[in-house]
Amino acid sequence: MVPKIFYKENSKPSAKPTSLLKQTLLDLENLKITPSKRLGQNFLIDGNVVDKFMAISDVRNGDAVVEIGPGLGVLSEKILQVGAKLFAIELDRRFFDFLKSRFANYSNLWLMHGDAVSFPIAGLPQNMGNFKVISNLPYSISSAWISALLECHLPQCINLITQTETAERFFASTKPSEICPISIFIQSAYDRVCMHRVAANSFYPEPMVSSVVVSMVKKQNPFLFKTMTKQTIRWIFTKRRKQMGGIGRDGCAELQNWLSECKIATHQRPEEISMEQWKMLDEFF
Repeated sequence: MVPKIFYKENSKPSAKPTSLLKQTLLDLENLKITPSKRLGQNFLIDGNVVDKFMAISDVRNGDAVVEIGPGLGVLSEKILQVGAKLFAIELDRRFFDFLKSRFANYSNLWLMHGDAVSFPIAGLPQNMGNFKVISNLPYSISSAWISALLECHLPQCINLITQTETAERFFASTKPSEICPISIFIQSAYDRVCMHRVAANSFYPEPMVSSVVVSMVKKQNPFLFKTMTKQTIRWIFTKRRKQMGGIGRDGCAELQNWLSECKIATHQRPEEISMEQWKMLDEFF
């Protein structure tokens, strides 16, 4: 389900404006843009958060980096200045045109206008090898975008600023009730390195949901599920209130064979299945 993003009324910070906030407000005013709730546009205005996020991301000269929804280019500028090759995708045409003009003198930027769910690596060439993802991710597309990313591409690391609830769902291991297909797919390929809270007043406008920086790195031996396995796991979780015995009777022969081979008890529920058992399901398709 796509999370709803709400904004506080009169969300300009009451404290003395920072230089980054002043520049953000000036850019938005010049562009005659009001941040879109539908697109989840909330801009980083805390330089300390930007610097900490860049330090965690460890961008280096020559790195290939993908950025989703660069907006006004606060992170983009830092990435470009390091000398990384930045592949960015922006859905809002107004910001795309702004970024194209702002960074016209940078030869290490490849900017795409489009939907990140349809182009999850922003036009990055297949022959680029290892790459990193660094993004203040539009919250409304978090799960859909990362699902698309994992279909065929595995970045070396993924560093996101995203909604706390989403990050916790990605790595739902301590709360079985929160385990879902996306957490299974991510945890089979990535380890979480860190997760740090980001205050709401670090953004303009302030979102009325909590936010975090979450960093994950590719496992030494990442596991990617087959498409049919993913579809089956998603189908199973649409029936998560049912016991596996009942789900098996409703399912295909491959599912029934998996349940039998793995000796999964009929009374177990989807969130009680281990990662190794989910991986074994892949062998039946």
